[in-house]
Amino acid sequence: MSWLGEFEEELRARHVRPAVRECLVAELADHIACEQEASPTQVATQLGAPREIAGQCAEELAAHDARHVAVGAFLALAAAGLVFLVQQATLARTGYPDVNHGYSGALALIAILAFVVGAQVALVCGVLAAWRAVRRWGVPVLPAAEIALLRRRTTIALGAGLVTTTGLLLYVVNFLAVMPAWWLALSGTLAAGATVALAVSLHTLRQGGSTLALAEGPAGDLYDDIPPLRALRPHPLVLWALATLVVGGVVTVAAWHAEHSLVEGLERGGFEVLALSAGFALFGRAIGARR
Repeated sequence: MSWLGEFEEELRARHVRPAVRECLVAELADHIACEQEASPTQVATQLGAPREIAGQCAEELAAHDARHVAVGAFLALAAAGLVFLVQQATLARTGYPDVNHGYSGALALIAILAFVVGAQVALVCGVLAAWRAVRRWGVPVLPAAEIALLRRRTTIALGAGLVTTTGLLLYVVNFLAVMPAWWLALSGTLAAGATVALAVSLHTLRQGGSTLALAEGPAGDLYDDIPPLRALRPHPLVLWALATLVVGGVVTVAAWHAEHSLVEGLERGGFEVLALSAGFALFGRAIGARR
């Protein structure tokens, strides 16, 4: 088998997607052909072993894809967040409908739960994924464990984003007979567009995740991304306790001030504490918040 044939087989073994594989083979074929003073065998010898070159290409491609997809997902999530803000701002202008005035009170509650909880999970995981990608932007090769961490964060963020936009769409559908036509058209169109953008990002993540990375090294964790928290690395439950106290307290005070009711403030603050605790239990290990 020729050098190029072995190189292509090694790329295939590392699951490099066909379009990139063909491009790499074509570039090296042109390079070998342009070396007129040396024979193809001499050029191939100068290039090095096909397995080593293919492995280097695969490692760099895996790192490149993980970083770029994380940043692209963050932009799609930011667009979804903007849609959420527009819907809520326009709802405040027209007046929030009672949950029992739509087709189904249960559907309304499911929709609200979806876009409230989903938005928070998407925000945390999306920011962490994008921040790690930006921090490691100039590094050509990343450890396989770190690439897996980036992909997990991005996957969870996009999944939560889709839950959020689905909730927004369900909310629109539930109040079709109640809300003004302009609000239904605006909210429905924006939510559908955000859903498509997130779905495209998820598809891109799956495509880019096919390359097999084998580089050794630590994955890093949340405490590497946020240095002031490093003292809490051995004590993740302390981090959870502090986060629940801060978030729960802020939401309680804000709701108390907005609704002029301490009871409602405690209810909303308690909900945030439960949601954050559930998120920490479900996703803490996956995003690097606990070992």
